Amino acid sequence: MHELCRAKSNELIFLQFIQSLDTCIILNIYSRKNISLPLHNERFSELNEILLLISSGYFIIERMQVTLVILLICMLLNTTVFYTQSEGSSNEIDTKESHQFNFVAAGDFGCGNESIRTVNGMVNKNPELVLALGDLSYQRSPNCWLNIISPLDSSKKVKISFGNHDMSNELFKYSTYLKHFNLTKPYYSFNYRNVHFLAMATAKNKLIPYDGTSQQYQFVKDDLKLARDNKSIDWIIVYSFKPFYSSNTTHPGQDELRNFYHPLFDKYGVDIVLQAHNHNYQRTYPITFNETSPSSPIVLDKDKQNLYNNPKGPIFVTVGTAGAQLYNFTSQRPFIISQFANNGFLNVDIEKSKEEFNLTGTFYKNDNLEKQDYFTITK
Repeated sequence: MHELCRAKSNELIFLQFIQSLDTCIILNIYSRKNISLPLHNERFSELNEILLLISSGYFIIERMQVTLVILLICMLLNTTVFYTQSEGSSNEIDTKESHQFNFVAAGDFGCGNESIRTVNGMVNKNPELVLALGDLSYQRSPNCWLNIISPLDSSKKVKISFGNHDMSNELFKYSTYLKHFNLTKPYYSFNYRNVHFLAMATAKNKLIPYDGTSQQYQFVKDDLKLARDNKSIDWIIVYSFKPFYSSNTTHPGQDELRNFYHPLFDKYGVDIVLQAHNHNYQRTYPITFNETSPSSPIVLDKDKQNLYNNPKGPIFVTVGTAGAQLYNFTSQRPFIISQFANNGFLNVDIEKSKEEFNLTGTFYKNDNLEKQDYFTITK
């Protein structure tokens, strides 16, 4: 945004050049203070004026300019997605009224043939968002993975969390990903339609702390509270890299993550937690934190296999199936309802009807996009 100012006695004229897609509108404004866009709301003051409230003050527009202001506001509402970043977070406001959309998720990609097949399957589902759950490239450079994901990497569609291998090689890949995905920190959040998404950074506690005294913990706590209190949000989804819970396989569930964060997830109504690191698929029942025995969560709705009506605890889904060599299981924990070792991805459909909200997760194998697991949460 460019700014010119000219002084004439006691008044200051600002020429604000506002770019909306390919259209450039020039707006002449009389201002008593510095101003910033976008406009947050408006109200009438006197008969011949409109008083527009903005983040740093207000400005007055004469009656002859009302038409131009209305045109500007309409164009912003209909063609622009506002995007702002605060410390560690970002908030996107989608202006579409419909709440029917889908997103896909998987982690532990690599740059082999299976990861290409996974991306091709994701493209087939035409998702509005893509959640990449960490360990994106196992090579020294991230470029191979960025090339593979490129069919989906448009309009800020791809959102990432960071894995162990994304923070190696003197943090070269880490820095590249931050720049490519326009991130200021590796943990952040955003709203899309009626869903709040929270990305956590759980790869290396020594580099990016996530313990109970960390800045990340405070950010997650504050963020989830705001999301729960936001009346326009119907679903809260957390995605991360290291598992909070796991069956017996290569990587166990992380004690610190589980003990610090699962109580927050219960308190603020998180619906699903997506995780990776283990190169397989696992889905828990809805579970709540067990203070007496934290490694054995309290299972809710154990009599139900796939359909859950507003459960009081989140479902944890491991989707480390994007392309890396798979990990086998030695046994199945009692809080895990579904587990297998196949490459593929999770597709999540968000739907709203007049009477209820539905979230349906479906795991698709890379082989012929065959469905291998599904679950539905209804509110």
